[in-house]
Amino acid sequence: MATKELLVAPKALSSGRTAELAPASWSGPTRDPALIRAATRAGEVRRAVSRVVHDVRYRPPRRRTSKMLVLIPAHNEEDSIGNVLNALLTQTRVPDRIVVIADNCTDKTEQIARRFRGVTVMRTVGNTERKVGALNQAWNRWQAGYDYVAGIDADTILAPDCLQQLEAELAVTSRPGGVMARYTFDQRLGASGMARLLIRMQRLEFAAWTADALRRNRKTYVLGGQASLFSNEALRAVAEHNLTRGPWDTSTQVEDMQLTGDLKAMRYSTNVSVNARAYAGPMMNLRSLWAQRRKWDEGMARLLVHSKVNQWTATLWKQQLGLASNGITRIGFFFLLTASLMVHQYKWNWLWLIPPVVAVLLNLKLAWRVPNRTTADLIGAILLVPVELYLIMRVCCATASWVNVLAGIKRDGWAQQARAEQGGAGGPGKILGAMLVVAMLVGGTVYGWIHSPLFVQRDILTVGWAGLAIITALQTLMMVFRILRPSRGLRP
Repeated sequence: MATKELLVAPKALSSGRTAELAPASWSGPTRDPALIRAATRAGEVRRAVSRVVHDVRYRPPRRRTSKMLVLIPAHNEEDSIGNVLNALLTQTRVPDRIVVIADNCTDKTEQIARRFRGVTVMRTVGNTERKVGALNQAWNRWQAGYDYVAGIDADTILAPDCLQQLEAELAVTSRPGGVMARYTFDQRLGASGMARLLIRMQRLEFAAWTADALRRNRKTYVLGGQASLFSNEALRAVAEHNLTRGPWDTSTQVEDMQLTGDLKAMRYSTNVSVNARAYAGPMMNLRSLWAQRRKWDEGMARLLVHSKVNQWTATLWKQQLGLASNGITRIGFFFLLTASLMVHQYKWNWLWLIPPVVAVLLNLKLAWRVPNRTTADLIGAILLVPVELYLIMRVCCATASWVNVLAGIKRDGWAQQARAEQGGAGGPGKILGAMLVVAMLVGGTVYGWIHSPLFVQRDILTVGWAGLAIITALQTLMMVFRILRPSRGLRP
């Protein structure tokens, strides 16, 4: 069936509609590129100003920057002052001012110090009070405007971050007084076998002392003058309280210990650092070590004699009594053993091996924790003999110091130590006199013992061995406790 196609013609758009859909042509003025750039620039400036205003309005609170002063008393320290200043100038926290106090120097200490840029050299005027007077003179001259004051010995080398760690710990301490670096000694300084042995014993001694202080919640009875950082506000308070020109006491040979006691009496904190490290100058020979310890021991003895018993001095008395008990057991054992052998009354008991074995274990624990330990440190602890000889020397030194103090004999410990470090002897007359006194005491004791009645000898040996056994047992238990006591991760 055929179909019919319908054709629909497209409807023509009216002229009006066509005009509506066509784009309109610009009839205004031509756009100026300069105006466009200016508007863009104005917008950028407005946004930049807004950012600056926002940063200023909402900036974090600005931290206060503390200022640090370092005082270095130096008397004829040409061999070490250069290394000390190099270590200070390369600290991660460089001090704001370093003052080398040239105190009556007769060598090149002052000339060497002046070669360092950023170091102030001050020459003391009319100082007759040695290190303490030098510190007070420099503190009076330079302390204004500083928040912290560090006292550094002229033979102490600081680890690179020592001052940074000391400042960080003191800044967060409640009522800060001072904080002391952990001291040790550089074993490489020993040029002879004797020097290396003495340094090793000093390293072990200071490690034991520091470990005990850290276990006492970092509390210390002395902020050692080798490297300690103080709150200047606390130092001003001490000087004002004592009505003196400086915080360091010129009447004592242990000025650092006396200052620590003054700070504790005013309820300032005195702590040992858990991070800061300093390498103090060791004593290289027996004369200098003896002179140094005599100065310390006599100073401590005089301080205890003239001070009341309180929490601070109780710690000092405990330390002295501990040293005395160690001396009593050593001397008592030697005397009783010799006396028993002389009258053929000695009987060996294997229980006497327990204290030496426990002592070796304790020394080995300490030697293992000594900074930069060596195999020789461990061998020395195991052998026990070097440690025992060093302890006997310390006991003799403390005994001589207490005898001097109780007898009212005064001596210049600073001069004795300086003379010993420079190689001067204490005088052959004094040495021969001491040896003569000891020989007379030993000879008189031996003669009296041999000619004593049998029952006197028996009673003395019976009571003596029993008393020695009790004291030794208590000391052994204390050593076991120290071995088993955890260190809480704190290293001396």
